[in-house]
Amino acid sequence: MKHILILIGILFSALAYSSMPLEVSLEELVENSDHLLVGHVVGVDMIDSKGEEITNLSARTGPGGKNLIRLIIKVDEVVVSSVETVPDTLKVPLDPFMHYSLGQIKEAHSIEGEKTLLLLKGANFQPPFAGIFRRNLSERQKIIELIKSNK
Repeated sequence: MKHILILIGILFSALAYSSMPLEVSLEELVENSDHLLVGHVVGVDMIDSKGEEITNLSARTGPGGKNLIRLIIKVDEVVVSSVETVPDTLKVPLDPFMHYSLGQIKEAHSIEGEKTLLLLKGANFQPPFAGIFRRNLSERQKIIELIKSNK
């Protein structure tokens, strides 16, 4: 019994130091977005706290870290935007509190990505919530309806 309690204590302490992805409803995501775009991932980069590019594939992100992994996204279509001009390519950050390595994310996106919906906010086209900004194309009509109902 003593060993089981120790094991449970270790598991709970490990969970306390791990990062869990944030869960956001589609309604919250739409409500906090200024842009609905269609795009696909064409690359991945990583920068440090000074904005300097990092090329070491073992470099990591996570709580307390200063590195930021960004998806380089080619904009294929502007569905809705609060600005007149949307750049052809965007660098959109992943959640900096998640434990990723640059190599892991580059590998996951080594083949040019399929088109996806992008919900972003602000003039600098950032995720409305850390790392949460992509939705399946099949949700397009539902998102457009939610945007119209929020006006």
